[in-house]
Amino acid sequence: MSSGQLQRRLGLVSAVSITVGAVIGSGIFLKALGVAKAMPSEGWIYAMWGGLGLVCLFGAFAYAELGAMFPEAGGQYAFLREGWGKFVGFLYGWTFFWVINPGTVAALSLAFAENLLPLFPLDAAAGAAWQPYVAVGMIVVLALVNHFGVVLGAAVQNVSTFAKVGALGLIIVGGLLCSQGAGAAVVTPAADAQTGLTMTGVVAAFTGIFWAYEGWYQMPFNAAELKRPERNLPLGLIVGMVVLIAVYLFINLVYLRVVPFDEMRALPADTASTHVAALTVSRVFSPEAANYLTLLMAISIFGAANPNMLSSPRAFYAMGQDGLVPAALHKVSERWSTPVVAIWVQAAVAVLLVLLLGTFGDTTDFVVFAGFLFYALTVGAVYVLRWRRPELARPYRCTGYPVTPALFILVAIAFVAAMLADEKGQRNALKGLAIIGAGVPYYLLHAAWSRWKRAN
Repeated sequence: MSSGQLQRRLGLVSAVSITVGAVIGSGIFLKALGVAKAMPSEGWIYAMWGGLGLVCLFGAFAYAELGAMFPEAGGQYAFLREGWGKFVGFLYGWTFFWVINPGTVAALSLAFAENLLPLFPLDAAAGAAWQPYVAVGMIVVLALVNHFGVVLGAAVQNVSTFAKVGALGLIIVGGLLCSQGAGAAVVTPAADAQTGLTMTGVVAAFTGIFWAYEGWYQMPFNAAELKRPERNLPLGLIVGMVVLIAVYLFINLVYLRVVPFDEMRALPADTASTHVAALTVSRVFSPEAANYLTLLMAISIFGAANPNMLSSPRAFYAMGQDGLVPAALHKVSERWSTPVVAIWVQAAVAVLLVLLLGTFGDTTDFVVFAGFLFYALTVGAVYVLRWRRPELARPYRCTGYPVTPALFILVAIAFVAAMLADEKGQRNALKGLAIIGAGVPYYLLHAAWSRWKRAN
């Protein structure tokens, strides 16, 4: 296969669509109940969804400055390499390769299968048997779409994003127009509901909400394929994040209007995590309409997984150019102008995780913890580069600097520390640290091998 070049074919609409589409997936449906049970009052729910959305927006300000400075393939990997050096950049790429990107795709593909299969006349045993095959099928379809060109991948992204934002908009409008719910007859909180603000509750809410916002950083990976990246990259990130925060706040307003807080907290522990969304649609429209919620969720999840194939393999393309991964990973198809090897390798790792993990639950916490370690370092690179390389052109400068990036870093550090301290969250956090640590000997061996090759 001959090697071509990435082409600048994506405009502002695609940039915003990638940001929004990468984020709205399973979280707003699957995590709402868990967040409600983790918080002691309705006000705390709005504060967490809105506040953590603003934190991600502050992170997006920093990523926008970095992306406009370095409009090349690689996104976060390139930012870390420029700010902290090749070693930190490699550790991120290593973790991204084994945990963040394929873990996200694996979790979303399993959620896709869980929501698509009930539309077919299958009993529980048959549905469970088909789940891994449907999940793997989704991954293969995404890889095929993005193999055949960034324009096709972006078109799929645009259509799925507009479809799910439109559907969520209908739920929001319908919920605001309908009469307010009366609440549960029995308002005793379920056994798993927090009655006060606790460390366990805060960690559960953080991981749930950050999973719902997961993917906000995706679009800079496509910087080398954006038209006018100095303009479209910052706008794509910031406009996309503002849309996301508004949608999430309004959908939570509708949830709590139609299924009041006390009723949510009274739902038993074995209630499906989608029950709040299903109850809302059932009461706003009809019980029959609620049956189609799973189709909406499947479309939403598919659209959220697409940027992981559309954008993320560009990081491995950049790492391959730096000689940190096998050369095949930075091969670009001359015909399709896409990093086809990187796309299919990530698809293969995601399939492996589906077959090994088989469940949605812990995978999301695992991904969020590993990701936030590097998000904090990436935002910190803004300070490092302002100090070490002030002469670099900055078409966009981080809004609110130096306060907004500092707030993002503080929240990220607090979240990582809280997860390590929490008994339940610690298990997934330690797994993430172990995989990050495994990259250190690989990097040292690779560096020694490179030095030996140069010397001989």
